[in-house]
Amino acid sequence: MHRTQDTYPLSHFQQRTREHLERLRGGRIETITQNGLAVMVVMSPERYDFLVHLAEQGRLLRDAIRAHPAPEPGAPAGETIRVLMGESNAEPAGSEGR
Repeated sequence: MHRTQDTYPLSHFQQRTREHLERLRGGRIETITQNGLAVMVVMSPERYDFLVHLAEQGRLLRDAIRAHPAPEPGAPAGETIRVLMGESNAEPAGSEGR
């Protein structure tokens, strides 16, 4: 989740880069502003890879839902999701150990 305290002007980022890097290595995501407008989002490569992985899982699940026939009325949601995740080769959220 984005926190307003994680928003900094570009000049602050330039002057205190080491402090920012420490926070980024700790998993924080920062928004950098210029003239009061957000111009970039900065994060660690690990955090970026994790977010890309989650987006890909969501895309695979969406595609599986579109291709899969509607389940029987009253079918357990968890079971249907496991079937769809298996068909899309996606991992259930949280199973990647992050």
